Amino acid sequence: MRRKLFLILITLLPIWPVRGEDLSQYKTADELWGHLQTLESTPLVNDRVQYVQQLGNLRSALLEFETRFGDDPRRWDTKLMRVQIESMSARVEGRAPDNAALLQVAGDIVSAADASSLTKADARFLIAKAHLETLARSGGSMDPAARAAVAAEIAQLGKDYPDDRRAAIMQLELAVFLERRDPSAAESMLRTLETSRDIHVAAMAQQQLASLESTRQLGKAPLDLKFKAVDGTDVDVAKLRGKVVLVDFWATWCGPCRMEMPNVVATYNQLHKAGFEIVGISLDQSKEKLLGYTQQAGMTWPEYFDGKGWGNDISSRYGINSIPAAWLVDKKGLVRTTQARGANLAEQVKALLAE
Repeated sequence: MRRKLFLILITLLPIWPVRGEDLSQYKTADELWGHLQTLESTPLVNDRVQYVQQLGNLRSALLEFETRFGDDPRRWDTKLMRVQIESMSARVEGRAPDNAALLQVAGDIVSAADASSLTKADARFLIAKAHLETLARSGGSMDPAARAAVAAEIAQLGKDYPDDRRAAIMQLELAVFLERRDPSAAESMLRTLETSRDIHVAAMAQQQLASLESTRQLGKAPLDLKFKAVDGTDVDVAKLRGKVVLVDFWATWCGPCRMEMPNVVATYNQLHKAGFEIVGISLDQSKEKLLGYTQQAGMTWPEYFDGKGWGNDISSRYGINSIPAAWLVDKKGLVRTTQARGANLAEQVKALLAE
C-alpha cells in the first residue's frame, strides 16, 4: 500500500471536511487493512466532489485503524500516510506544510521497535525531505545549519538503507537546489552521482548535468520568447521584465505534468499579485483537450499551442526532450534554473522576487 500512495499524494487537492464511510463492518485489523488497500488502489476520479470524498474516506480509514488497532505494527504505516496527506494538502492550498508534525511522526517511527524496516526507510526518507524543504525556505541566504542538516539526513538514509535509491534521489534534489546558489558544489555532487552503479541514478545525474549546462547557456542573455497564445493574445517574455516568469513545458497527456499542476496553480494564485507570471508551452495535439483541462484546473495564464506534440516549434528550438520541464526566469529576463519543479516551487519564486 505504502509505495503506491506516495504517488497518489502529489496529486492532492485541498481536503475539505467530509463524512467518512461506515467502517464498523470491518471487525479485525486484517479486514480494515484490506479495505485500506482497496481504497488506495481505486483510481481517483476527475469529479472534484467525488475526488475529495475518496480522499476523505481514505483519511477516515487511516484514523480508524490507528484508533482501533493501536498495538498493530501497521499503525505506523497509517500514521505516516496520514501526516503526508495533511502535509501535501497544505502545499496545494499554498500553506507551509507542518514539518514539525511530520518530523515527530517520522522520528517516532525510526525509533519504534515494532515498525517494519520498509516503514522506517520511508520515515527516514521523509525526514530528509522535510529538512530539504526547510533549506529551500531559507531562500537565497541558504542557512549553513539547514544545509548541513540535509546532508546529514541524506547520508544517514544512505548508510541505514544502502540499497534504497532514494538517498541518491535526495542528493539529486539537493544538487538542483544548489544549482544557482552554489553551482560548483552542485556540479561536484552530480559528477559523483553520474558514476553510480545504479544506471537509473547515473542517467538522472547526466541529465541534470546537461540541464545545468543548458542553464548556464540560457543565463548568458535574456530569454527571447515570443508567441501568440491559444486564446489569441500576444506573449513576449521581454515585456515581462521586472517580474519572475515560469516557462512551463507540459501536456495534458503527461501524467507527471498533471500531478504537479495543482502545486503550480497554487503557487501562481499565491504569488501572482507579487509579480509572478506563468507562460505555458503545451505539447498537446488536441486543442479541445488543452482548453478543457486548463479551464478545469484553473490555469488562467497564456498557453502556446501548435498541435505538433513532440514536434512543438518552441520546445524543439530549446531541445526539450522530456516533460515536465519548467524554467524560472528572473526579473532581468535571465533563465535561472531549468528545474523549477516540486514542492519548493513557491520558495524558488519568492527568492527571485526578493532580488
